[in-house]
Amino acid sequence: MSVPANPVITNHLMELISAKERVLLQRHCEQVELKFGVVLCEPNQPYRYLYFPMSGFISLVTQLAGHKPLEMGLIGNEGMLGVTLALGVSTAPMQAVVQGKGTAWRIELAELQQLLPECPQLRSVLQQYLFVLMAQLSQSAACMHFHSLEQRLARWLLMSHDRAHSNSFYLTHQFLADMLGVRRSGVTVAAGVMQQHQWIRYSRGNIRLLNRTAIEGLACECYQCSQDSYRRLLGEPLSDTPIRLMAEQGTP
Repeated sequence: MSVPANPVITNHLMELISAKERVLLQRHCEQVELKFGVVLCEPNQPYRYLYFPMSGFISLVTQLAGHKPLEMGLIGNEGMLGVTLALGVSTAPMQAVVQGKGTAWRIELAELQQLLPECPQLRSVLQQYLFVLMAQLSQSAACMHFHSLEQRLARWLLMSHDRAHSNSFYLTHQFLADMLGVRRSGVTVAAGVMQQHQWIRYSRGNIRLLNRTAIEGLACECYQCSQDSYRRLLGEPLSDTPIRLMAEQGTP
């Protein structure tokens, strides 16, 4: 089996609309770099830019006074940051911070507001994605309440892997602890067990997945539920994960 060395990575939502609408949309966009740790929007503040990631991924983070931030969702090349605009809402509900570096199409809020009436397919796709995102956020809330740290860590590793387009990505123990709402020591122990089983390799924040199948077995059902809810409405997300894993594991 031949494996492409450089699989094409683009934004799935853009691929779902007609070529005419996609050209019109991209004419008003610019390609930008997503840099790790950069905050793209703050809660209860109007968006300045909206983002269609092509690679890398963005964390949706909620904050309560006196508590550390808690990650509620991830946006990669399957989605869009600022999708509430499809309902006419231009205010961000949560903080968005780049968790995995990459690239994205960026468009100014006012320009997309003007484009939506001319692009009915785009509006429809964004509304469907908004429904999926709401379902995923609800799933995350239930997951944090009912499932173990080990299960939730496995789920976030899988979600990050799906969006990183690489078997290696950068997540420190402290960052994972903040995102999972637990102590750093808990993440250290859970990640240490995965490393002992040779499911991951971890060093100074650099995580490399070695056995995705084992991590899928550890993760709770919330991961698959989120995948299924996306596929039902929007089809298979553009991802080179299966190809990449076969290439690196030496599958003929």
